[in-house]
Amino acid sequence: MSALQTQLKVTGLVKRFAGKTVLAGVDLILDAGEVLCILGPNGAGKTTLISAILGLIGTDSGEIQLLGQPQKGTNRSMALRQQCGVMMQIGSLSANLTVAEQCDLFSSYYDNGYSAAELVKLAGLQAQAKVRFGRLSGGQKQRLLFALALAGKPKLVFLDEPTLGMDVEARRNLWQQIRQLKQQGVAVVLTTHYLEEAEQLADRIMVLHQGRFIANGSPQQLKELTRYKVVQCCSSLTDAELLALPGALQLSRQQGVITLHSSHAEQTVKALLDKDGAVSQLEVRPVALEQAFLQLTAQSAERSANKEQAA
Repeated sequence: MSALQTQLKVTGLVKRFAGKTVLAGVDLILDAGEVLCILGPNGAGKTTLISAILGLIGTDSGEIQLLGQPQKGTNRSMALRQQCGVMMQIGSLSANLTVAEQCDLFSSYYDNGYSAAELVKLAGLQAQAKVRFGRLSGGQKQRLLFALALAGKPKLVFLDEPTLGMDVEARRNLWQQIRQLKQQGVAVVLTTHYLEEAEQLADRIMVLHQGRFIANGSPQQLKELTRYKVVQCCSSLTDAELLALPGALQLSRQQGVITLHSSHAEQTVKALLDKDGAVSQLEVRPVALEQAFLQLTAQSAERSANKEQAA
């Protein structure tokens, strides 16, 4: 398989519920060995989009190509389903089956997938193999659901909030497993509310807002879409003097450290040094992904509101 083979292509996807447009002409493309993170506030349409791709719900218009095959309506062939792994945000299994029994059941669904023992190891739950699902912790349940999503050695994996409820160590371990999937040429669609997770894992991030993608690029490219950088320092200048610096947008102080958001960081720093030669602990850094995400969605909401007022 070519590393650049397209595994998922969505064109002009539209979905309405009770007259409300939830997806408004969505386009996306995903290649083998690529991790795509879809970010968006609650209600943006992320779950609806994944459900439509998987054939769990119908759509009003648009096209879906899954592993090179055009998909119509909600029908998906068994062969195609076996090549897709899915871990939905609200996942559940029989509470009374043990970890080993769950893995044995899922292993039986696939001709060339992982064995039950391999799935238990993949989940890192060897010590809990005889524990019933209902008695696992939230993080352990997530680890098992992740492993079961990989039971058939899929080419395309959908992970909806995969690290929800995990502690820091378990989350980092799962990140490493996702990186291994990428190295194996598996295409991954990831949704998450942990922006650090998106920054660590994603080759590309698409921001979904009000049923439309409003940004598409690498984590670094998304951060560059915002208007400002962060200037941090210690200075004797007053708040008024700092806000009067060219490019300064907003200011905060915490334990003597000043944080300035600037639309023209170079000009801000030059003027700062001119006014205060004793400035110390000076640092200039790009905006964090979380701030970029908030700003992008805020800009989109503002444009939508302006359109409604104009109409």
